[in-house]
Amino acid sequence: MVKTNFSLDVPEINWEMVDLFSDRAALEKELDDFVHLYEKRPFDNTGGITFGSAFAYYSFLKRIAPGAVIESGIWRGFSTWLIESMLPSASLICLDPVLMMPLNLGQVYRSPRAHYNTHDFSCFGFPGEIAAQACVVFDDHQNVSPRLEQAMNYGIQHVILDDNQYEDTYHESITHLIKHNHPVLPYLFNAIDEYYLFPPLIPPTPEGCPVEPLWKEIPPVLQHLNHEQEFAYTWVTYIRLKV
Repeated sequence: MVKTNFSLDVPEINWEMVDLFSDRAALEKELDDFVHLYEKRPFDNTGGITFGSAFAYYSFLKRIAPGAVIESGIWRGFSTWLIESMLPSASLICLDPVLMMPLNLGQVYRSPRAHYNTHDFSCFGFPGEIAAQACVVFDDHQNVSPRLEQAMNYGIQHVILDDNQYEDTYHESITHLIKHNHPVLPYLFNAIDEYYLFPPLIPPTPEGCPVEPLWKEIPPVLQHLNHEQEFAYTWVTYIRLKV
């Protein structure tokens, strides 16, 4: 039985609906807390995750409170700053082969607490004690099925996907597989206990998105943000694997 927050139309898979955001007071409090944290951001992350995606990370990571976070894909390091700020005692492992290239990324954040490596997630050796308490954040634009299999082989239970998008692109997302009723879906979801898609913050609902926006209008605490840039929807998804 897969717990999910929308009608999961996957053949041969039983699912149970869970409303993650029914406690509106708790949601408003979470938003207020995150706004205060976001105001301390080291730079405006043009071309990377912005407020909407960062709030999704924050919400999911607060729920699972992992002892370690593995980032597969870090680019300029904005998400590293976010994770370090909200989980001050968690171990951080930041993986990105692009770090070996002499690229000018502009403003970057590199944490003195994090372990950085240019290995791909698929070939990095995680100590068992790290894997057992870890959440891996995939923002690396790779096909999702091999990534989930790799996480399971490491013994990692918690996964956050960025760019789990509906639109066809150069990497296969779970949303893309569902859209096309891919035959791998029953096997994929047999390995999943929980599958939650973070909703858009405000209307309009993106094409193919099965969850309603969290707010009908822009909350007052967000009025100062550039709504077109900061509320961009990237289909952030939390998965709990069977390991």
